[in-house]
Amino acid sequence: MTVYQLYIDAETGTPGYVRTDALPPGAAVALGNFDGVHRGHQRLFSRAKEAGCTCSAAWTFTSLAKPADAVPFLTDTGSKLRLFAACGLDYAVLEDFETIRTQSPAEFAQKYLPEQLRAGCVICGFNFRFGKDGMGDADALREYLAAAGIPVIVEKPVLWQNKIVSSSAVRRCVLDGDMEGAEDLLGHPFSICFPVVRGKQLGRTIGIPTINQSFPAGHIIPRSGIYACTCNVGEDVFLGVANIGVRPTVTGGHVPVNCETHIIDYSGLLYGKEIQVDFYHRLRDEIRFAGIAQLKEQVQRDIEATISYFAATYGS
Repeated sequence: MTVYQLYIDAETGTPGYVRTDALPPGAAVALGNFDGVHRGHQRLFSRAKEAGCTCSAAWTFTSLAKPADAVPFLTDTGSKLRLFAACGLDYAVLEDFETIRTQSPAEFAQKYLPEQLRAGCVICGFNFRFGKDGMGDADALREYLAAAGIPVIVEKPVLWQNKIVSSSAVRRCVLDGDMEGAEDLLGHPFSICFPVVRGKQLGRTIGIPTINQSFPAGHIIPRSGIYACTCNVGEDVFLGVANIGVRPTVTGGHVPVNCETHIIDYSGLLYGKEIQVDFYHRLRDEIRFAGIAQLKEQVQRDIEATISYFAATYGS
């Protein structure tokens, strides 16, 4: 079990986290995988903050390597923690799935939650499953914890624009390149936050520098194409044009899919830094051009389209 204290920086308003020794006893703990940290998850967090306990916390799993055919995840651990902090939670508890996967429902509910977690209240979604092979459900959790005097709040499905909010629905939007739909369900833009790696540096030679970011194994990859986005560099936010794909004009297409982003009006070196890229709108398909000159002309049009999109949509 790893515990983090969550915070919002008083000067910058940036959410953050720092490792701490333990979760204070009597916390209101929201249980779940929380992939994407969407509006349904945020409802659970609101219940935790309103429960009147010593503090509020999210309990979830650490990110684990997944087989190639597994359901891709939307949010890496660091991003998940920052989103928890942005939601106003006080703590986050990360548990290694392998350490509890063989526990029976009774052991998890009657020993782990009251004795190890020392929860004062538990909040979960209507479809929460726990214990070996997911044999326990929300009703069982309520019954088990009643003996320990720990109340359980079970939240109903959350609807947004007549659609049930779920991580699977968000994944469908991301895979389709529908970033507006993903944002509707998430309550925040779909984003990535990976280290910047070295590329061919071609963009810098033609006056359009880019940053390259590789997708971790198991992470969802949006539909290939060009996106209007924003990029967080330190305390500043810049507009950007992101290419999800294989950059066929310069690579021939024989490379792994990555994210290559031109940060508008920024030219500093960011190698090794984790940069958050928020996706707002898919502009077009990825295209193979006849040469670099045609590629440069199209990127300039993409930059103009991105600036126009944000001006029309957000007035900036």
